[in-house]
Amino acid sequence: MATVGLLYNLGKYDAPEEGEPPDINAELDGESTVVAIAEALKWGGHNVVFVEGDEDAYTRLKESKIDIAFNICEGLRGESRESQIPAMLETLGIPYTGSGVLTLAIGLDKPIAKKIFAYHGIPTPRFRVFDVFDEITSDGMSFPLFAKPAHEGSSMGVSPSSVVRNESELRYQVDYVRRFYKQAALVEEFLEGREFTVGIIGNRNPMCLPIREILYDHVPAEHGNVYSRQFKVEFDQEDKYYQCPANVTEDEAASIRAVALDAYRVLDCRDVGRVDLRMDRDGRPNVLEVNPLPGLTPNFSDLCKTAEAAGMGFNWLVNSILEAAIDRYDLKHLSSPVMQSGILAQTA
Repeated sequence: MATVGLLYNLGKYDAPEEGEPPDINAELDGESTVVAIAEALKWGGHNVVFVEGDEDAYTRLKESKIDIAFNICEGLRGESRESQIPAMLETLGIPYTGSGVLTLAIGLDKPIAKKIFAYHGIPTPRFRVFDVFDEITSDGMSFPLFAKPAHEGSSMGVSPSSVVRNESELRYQVDYVRRFYKQAALVEEFLEGREFTVGIIGNRNPMCLPIREILYDHVPAEHGNVYSRQFKVEFDQEDKYYQCPANVTEDEAASIRAVALDAYRVLDCRDVGRVDLRMDRDGRPNVLEVNPLPGLTPNFSDLCKTAEAAGMGFNWLVNSILEAAIDRYDLKHLSSPVMQSGILAQTA
């Protein structure tokens, strides 16, 4: 049993300031998510200390008496913002759940992550990055293309307009990303095959949760096959827009899991992560991105939904992530007596 510092950033439902894109706060958490995680940790027998990951977090962490941190902080600002709180925790010598400073920085820097995938032979769509002064051209890539911010998550900046089919649309969308999100645009070849997401838990022998497919058959034609923020919020009927476990052959499932685990490992993800993939024209799964800090909103986040399909309740999911970190740090005395007892996940 441990005293767990729950680190978070609120503000999901705050209105954007003038000139900011409407989804600027999409990565942040709502109070209900923080409360649900805290209750899950208490279910596991732990004490919980709340620490918001703002400018005063370092002082509060230094003065706290926590044994380990459960980190869901997205950070305040900048292209490596997800690394800010873990860097503080490492400076103070406080163990924490989830990936380390470098992995979190790379996970949010999608072009760098894709370069690493390419180096290791992990399939990923061909791409280019357009910084603020770069000439916008499709040279070396084939339409349709997909344009999105280079340093965002939670489908920020992703909409039906992200799919571009000619040079004019490409220039417009890249310019939109650079102006509104004030960062480089990542442009990659758009794979029009099936789309999947795979949740992963663990370290030495990481476990894939059931494969979840995003279904586009009933999506309005004008929206297209894009897993946008709009899709996640509005198209929420589980058996209509999602299928978990996905209806894939054993060979397809094995291939998807193998590629997902390869991507998880080469970025040195720890404890938990989520890998998003699409099939190319040859039916080969390609990694779109790896999220080493996946959302944990009950009954909404992809990771939570895949855990449900595995018979893993929310309490069990949260404590499994914590137990993975406890094991990684060799802090067995902090382990949850509830988890050690082997209570069936369905009871959580």
